[in-house]
Amino acid sequence: MRNRALRIAIRILLIIIGIFFIFPLYWMLNMSFKSKEEFYVTPFALPKQWITDNYTNAFHSYNFLVYFKNSLIYTAGTLVLILFLGSMLAYCLSRMEWRFSKYALSYISLGLVIPVNVVMIPLFIMIIDLNIQNTYIGLIIPLFAFGLSACVLMLYAFFRSLPKELEEAACIDGCNVYQSYFRIILPIIKPAIATQCVLIFMNVWNEFPLSYILVTKEAYRPLTVGLANFFMEIGVTDWGLIGAAMILSSLPTMIVYASASEQIENALTAGAILK
Repeated sequence: MRNRALRIAIRILLIIIGIFFIFPLYWMLNMSFKSKEEFYVTPFALPKQWITDNYTNAFHSYNFLVYFKNSLIYTAGTLVLILFLGSMLAYCLSRMEWRFSKYALSYISLGLVIPVNVVMIPLFIMIIDLNIQNTYIGLIIPLFAFGLSACVLMLYAFFRSLPKELEEAACIDGCNVYQSYFRIILPIIKPAIATQCVLIFMNVWNEFPLSYILVTKEAYRPLTVGLANFFMEIGVTDWGLIGAAMILSSLPTMIVYASASEQIENALTAGAILK
């Protein structure tokens, strides 16, 4: 009876925590269908009259398509670079024996403990000196640099869990290092690659500090910065329009998270297999 009561109490606690997490999404969605006047009267109740014009106005008010295209370019470019170079580096650190491999792994691990704010000023100066400010590559490179460590360490754990007989068998069959990696090892770790795709997408799509500092031209700003500037332009008078803009901006992230939540759970436990 005591164990049963404990399980019931835990479930009730988890339900309450889940409600707290879901409530902001409910409030944002509810707000997006209300008029300006109705929101101030009943901010949390369901709309008496469902207004869809907020989405149309938000879509045309803050250059949604331009910001969406920029975010897509930044996310796709960073995703390709991190997965391609990060997976190869993780393979070298975990499967090959060379002199400074342990030092290289420690150096890569430092990327997890260095905050973005600490290097913001020298990074900004470096971007200006390289003359790549307000370009796509000028933001993709910093995003790639700050996202590389997490990818390498996670894939390192997956690579260490694979038996070394795979490469030995491939070598006997005549495969070189690149052939054994792309034809044998890479297909095996597809779940880990899929997990990294989800995590990198969510991190880059929702990134704000680097984009706000390094990108100053409107034509190159991503959705997060465009949304913040849109809020400053319209103020806090039309909450229905603000809610619709937030829903449109966060919709890709919600779709990716809903469709790949299991992969994210695998990512959270990937370090358990690290040897």
